Parts: sequence; C-alpha cells; structure tokens
Amino acid sequence: MANSDLTQKIYVAGHRGMVGSAIVRNLRTKGYQNIVTRTHAELDLTNQAQVVSFFEQEKPDQVYLAAAKVGGIYANNTFPAEFIYQNLMMESNVIHQAFINGVKRLLFLGSSCIYPKLAPQPMSESALLTGTLEPTNEPYAIAKIAGIKLCESYNRQYGESHGIDYRSVMPTNLYGPGDNYHPENSHVIPALIRRFHEAKISNAPEVVI
Repeated sequence: MANSDLTQKIYVAGHRGMVGSAIVRNLRTKGYQNIVTRTHAELDLTNQAQVVSFFEQEKPDQVYLAAAKVGGIYANNTFPAEFIYQNLMMESNVIHQAFINGVKRLLFLGSSCIYPKLAPQPMSESALLTGTLEPTNEPYAIAKIAGIKLCESYNRQYGESHGIDYRSVMPTNLYGPGDNYHPENSHVIPALIRRFHEAKISNAPEVVI
C-alpha cells in the first residue's frame, strides 16, 4: 500500500503482533523510517478519547490496521463478548479518526473466517454474507465484516470528494515469527508446530493431536 514517498508518516497499529511486526520489517526494508507505533499500554485502541488524542497529535499519512483481539477456536468460543466488543471498538475508532485527521490511505486486516461456513470452494469474494458463519468464531467474524464495511462505506461516501483509499485484505492461515503458540488459545498451525517442537525436544515417540 505504501507509495514511493519514503518520508510519509506511517502508523502501524498492532506492531507487536505477527502481522504487524512483519509489516514494520517490510516497510523498513523498503526504506521507510518515519514509522509510528504504540504499545497497548501506551494507547488503548478501544478507548475513543485516547485514539482521538493520538491522531490529533501524530497526524499520520497512512495507517496499517493490524491490531486486533485474536485467538484460536477455544479462545473465540470461550470469550465471544471480548472478541466482538474489542474488535468493533478498535476498528471503529481507528478508521473514523484516520478519516477525520486526513489519512488518505488505510489498510485493514480482515480474516478468512468472514466467509460462510459452507461457502463453495475455492472461496470467492462474492461469497461474503451469503450464508451462515462458523458458530465458534461468529462474533469475531462479524466484527471483521463490520471493519470491511466501514472501509467500503468511507470509500463510497468520501473516496471521490476526499481522495481516500481505505482497503481490506484477508490473510489466510498465517504463521511465522511472533505467532501465538499457546497450547489452548492459538490457531491450528502454530499449535501443531508447538506440539512437534515439544515432541522433538522430549524425544517422544509420537505426538497426540
């Protein structure tokens, strides 16, 4: 999403997460140095007043919204209220304040779980909102769909008049440095990697999955 102007101020929300940290590394590799980050302790994205103050002070040119409350099936099924509330608040606060403060380019990270549970394979974008979601992570998926529609709505209403370009991308089955390898709250691939690693260091003859 970044353009050729290496002096642009870029805010990466969620820079400590797997995707956010990868975005920061990629931007720096390309020569971008004016990258703004905040930890959760420094900026609570669910707090509207804090987000308003941050954008008024920093005035970024671009925003990468990789911050989110994430987790695997167990976490989503156990804490549905936290997943829908926190994600709705974060994306609403950041996207709206980005617009209010003149941000022209914004990238929102969605999730493949936004598509119906029984969507035709391979899935296409047209499958969105055509069927029932997977029940175990429905609250998280609904929050992500709302974020996508926020970007679409701001583009539809203000794209031509204000020159904004707010996009959504759907990362699927990501894993790598900075991932969550918790035995209960992680996604399937990092959970398997953890089990393989633990089996290797313990010389276990087999792995229980």
